[in-house]
Amino acid sequence: MSILDHPAVARFLAAHPGAGGGPPPLAVFDCDGTVIRGDIGEAMFYRQIERFHFRRSPADVWRTHTRRDRLAELFARLLPMEPGARGADPAFEEFAGMLLDWYFGGIAAGRVTEACADIVRLFAGYTVEEVRAIARATFAEELASPLATRRLGNRELPRGARYLAESVELLRALAARGFDIWAISGSSVWSVEPVFERLGVPPARVIGIALESEGGVLADRAAAPIPIREGKVAALRALTPEVPLLAASDSKNDIPLLLYARGLRVRVNSRSRDTDDFFRAAGTAPDGTWVNVDRPRIMDEV
Repeated sequence: MSILDHPAVARFLAAHPGAGGGPPPLAVFDCDGTVIRGDIGEAMFYRQIERFHFRRSPADVWRTHTRRDRLAELFARLLPMEPGARGADPAFEEFAGMLLDWYFGGIAAGRVTEACADIVRLFAGYTVEEVRAIARATFAEELASPLATRRLGNRELPRGARYLAESVELLRALAARGFDIWAISGSSVWSVEPVFERLGVPPARVIGIALESEGGVLADRAAAPIPIREGKVAALRALTPEVPLLAASDSKNDIPLLLYARGLRVRVNSRSRDTDDFFRAAGTAPDGTWVNVDRPRIMDEV
């Protein structure tokens, strides 16, 4: 069944047929796990490690790393190597493992905002256009890859991304009715832009973690507000006074954003997580203002 046939969605769309006066209504979509299966921000992090896309040593960017000296040693050893030799060197596995352990350790410890910003900060030293090129290449590769795993450092990590049919159908139906569609993600803004570009959402309406810049080059400081948890609402408010009529996400981290929407809240359960636990965390019941999408369908093309 199409999500457009869900009773709550059908009522919402009937109440907003488009071509009305005043400013366009607003709808906001998370990216990873909501519009796509996969995490494009993490995929870009993995590609950065695999391709050794670093202008600065991670030890200089992550100054609080508990093994910063060792991280600096490994980077200095690997930096002058040719790509083939670098990947085969035992130091590369240790280097990759240290980066991955720092990121996933932060997530596991509840330092989600810091951890997500940390992997974006590793692009310090690049220009925005250079990072956008890496982001476009990452997304093209993830779309073309089978849904499988890759070995990197000491971990098996997911590979491949696909659009989720229910979110794409809903986004397109809203756009056809004159809604302004915004993307709000805790991944880097550059990684999310190509995901939504294919759906007609321009970069000016994509919010993600960005870096401050100095003289046209990205610094190692994340721009505030960082769009994680309550920061998503703050980031949206900084750009538009309009309150969204609809919000869609897959994550408990986005409960503040979902509750901010004053019309319909769409939970896309793409990771098969406990629904009762989600609504306990939200402090509300799944009433007529909520749509729960279990087992969303993947799409091969959009």
